[in-house]
Amino acid sequence: MGTAPAMRYLVCLLYNFVILADSFEPFKIGWRDDKSFGKQQRRSKWCDEEEHFWSKRDHLQDADPRARMPKALNGKKVSVMILETPDYIHYNESTGTLEGGFLIEVLEELANRTGMSWHESTAFSKVPDSSKGETYDGWLEWAMDHYDIVLGNFAATAERQELGMRFGYPFLDASPWLVAQMKVQKPPWYQMIFSWTRPFSGQLWLLIIGFFAFTASVFSYLEPEKSKLYKEDSDKGTAFEHSLWLTIASFTCGEKFKPHTRPAKVFVLSWTFTVSLIGASYTANLASLLVVADTETAVIQNVEDAIRKNLPVCVWKGGAFDTFMQNRYPDLALKYPKTWGYQNVRDGNCAAILKDRTNFLIDQGMKKYNEQCDLHAIGSALSEAFGSFISKADSYDYCTDFVMDAISPAMHAMYTEGWLRDAKDQFLRSVHDHACSAADHGIDDSSKSLQVGNTFGIFFFHVVISFWCVVWHLVTRHKPGTYGELIQLPNTPRS
Repeated sequence: MGTAPAMRYLVCLLYNFVILADSFEPFKIGWRDDKSFGKQQRRSKWCDEEEHFWSKRDHLQDADPRARMPKALNGKKVSVMILETPDYIHYNESTGTLEGGFLIEVLEELANRTGMSWHESTAFSKVPDSSKGETYDGWLEWAMDHYDIVLGNFAATAERQELGMRFGYPFLDASPWLVAQMKVQKPPWYQMIFSWTRPFSGQLWLLIIGFFAFTASVFSYLEPEKSKLYKEDSDKGTAFEHSLWLTIASFTCGEKFKPHTRPAKVFVLSWTFTVSLIGASYTANLASLLVVADTETAVIQNVEDAIRKNLPVCVWKGGAFDTFMQNRYPDLALKYPKTWGYQNVRDGNCAAILKDRTNFLIDQGMKKYNEQCDLHAIGSALSEAFGSFISKADSYDYCTDFVMDAISPAMHAMYTEGWLRDAKDQFLRSVHDHACSAADHGIDDSSKSLQVGNTFGIFFFHVVISFWCVVWHLVTRHKPGTYGELIQLPNTPRS
């Protein structure tokens, strides 16, 4: 082996040691079927194999033949069509070498568990070109007619199943989401001016104002007009007016009550304790809510918002969810861009772009797609769908169902053992080169304001003590000597 080939092999080996959980030796694929959709038939006939498998009588006393299903492909060659998906599959265009990737790792693990071989009968194809009238569904129909397995993250939709596509074990989330660009929005001027009110909700502020009046009424009742409270200044208005002033001023520590009756003293103690708790709660929230931060919002919030505003959503023409979107949202404006990508939402070509969840999770953490961390999924999933491999749903002509019947139990075992989860997590860590903040976007800070329910106990105990003081006052006010502190105002004859 020469020096250059040896070095290339070493680099590839080290590369796959990082990317793959198990080592994968790069190999050169035998042929290519590009966009021309070649006619050569490479799908095997499995009917004889299937009949032989189910008719075997050895070991049937000890095991159900279904338990041996994962080994039904042991020693068999399976033809595989691989679609160009750079995030999932690492294919060297110049050398025609398959160098690994997440989906290749999954297929290699399946080969280890089932005993099948696939390296010798593998083909590679470019993505269908929508500008030339090619569609994903059309390409998939051709691929499954010519190969045993079509490798990729293909969303399982009702329309595709009606076309005779059989999907493997669901191991990827292909639910469609709207992805939009989040733009920074400055807060309006009135929010800046009244930011000091944000620690409390509007209902709580109204409750506090109501309690000013309530407290003033109770105190003016407990502290008679002829008490020493009015000795120094006879021009204080009515008892209620002066009590209201004391109540509000005490909230900011600008004035103090000077009660003389015992019920009034207990009542003032209750109110000042309430004020101290309310003040502490306000101060605790003030530091975090006084500054009104910029918010990030998208031009639409969900698909219904796009319909209401008559804004278009970009969809891949002939893709997995093209027909679904047309049928489910007939009033939604769909746009089929000539060049697919997130630049369509950034340039304003469309309000949002339709992406499946797994693909967007990959793109969101990659600098080349989301350097500004401004791409986010909005609303909720438009549908629930999974992604997997595809084969022809065929039980009679080529009996390709036999292949999927054999690999599905193996994939189920990979799922229950946690192999698929660990491989996917490692895959995401390997492709993500950009970390965005996990902070919520477009969340209203009013949800952080104290609500009435948060302070219910404070006001409840003040009300209870207030009524108790009123009852105490009613019981004791006619007893001799109760109000020894009462005085007469000047020029008023003694009663």
